[in-house]
Amino acid sequence: MVRKFQRPGIAIFTLAILLPVVAMARMFQIIPPDELIANSTLVFVGKVQSVKTSSIVTSLSYPTWEGVSFPWLNVDVEVTGSIKGVKKDEVVHVMMLSISNPENHSMINSPEVLEPEKGDVFLFCLNRTSITNSFAALTAPSNEFLSIIPLHRAHQTAPGHRSRDSGAQLLLNKESFKWFRNLTNDVGEIVPDAVEKLKETYKTEIEKTPINQIVYLKWQSQTNASGWVRDIPKASSETNSVPK
Repeated sequence: MVRKFQRPGIAIFTLAILLPVVAMARMFQIIPPDELIANSTLVFVGKVQSVKTSSIVTSLSYPTWEGVSFPWLNVDVEVTGSIKGVKKDEVVHVMMLSISNPENHSMINSPEVLEPEKGDVFLFCLNRTSITNSFAALTAPSNEFLSIIPLHRAHQTAPGHRSRDSGAQLLLNKESFKWFRNLTNDVGEIVPDAVEKLKETYKTEIEKTPINQIVYLKWQSQTNASGWVRDIPKASSETNSVPK
């Protein structure tokens, strides 16, 4: 069973693993930088100040995710490089996805969560959530790595472990994302000239009013008549009540 997402004009990639009987794949779309900036309410380079587990937990539908839940993290981020909708030194409350898998169930093509730690530096492209004064990745929940891009890690992964940031490398190696690559130096400090160059390059997109899109935090599965499954916002959840 495969979930299919469509958006015209955007590159579509598939993460697939073939098993003897059934093929499983997770599709995702790389949003071009101009659309990413234009459609986000906040865009900035930020340094993680604290990470706490919230009380909000969601489910996501996929054949290999039974018994697995996805708690949201409360992440406080200090703005080190302002690009759109926010000022330097402000602290933004960001909701980021994590995985709870206490029984160590097999998870083929699971969401690439970012596992933020204090001191990590990311490029954030965010929209507001259904919680007042809280934001999340434009592409959350399943593909937040496409709009929260790691630029510097306080601690690297241990040798032999899979990199947390394989998705980010896919983006940053693309020529269209070249203005994102050098926003920080080797120790995670902001490079002011690089920020100004990005702002100059995407001046029109930065000035554009973003789409009125809410990032919902509680999800449920929906199956159509053909047996295709997708995740939709959980309408009955108080968490998903849009703040006035």
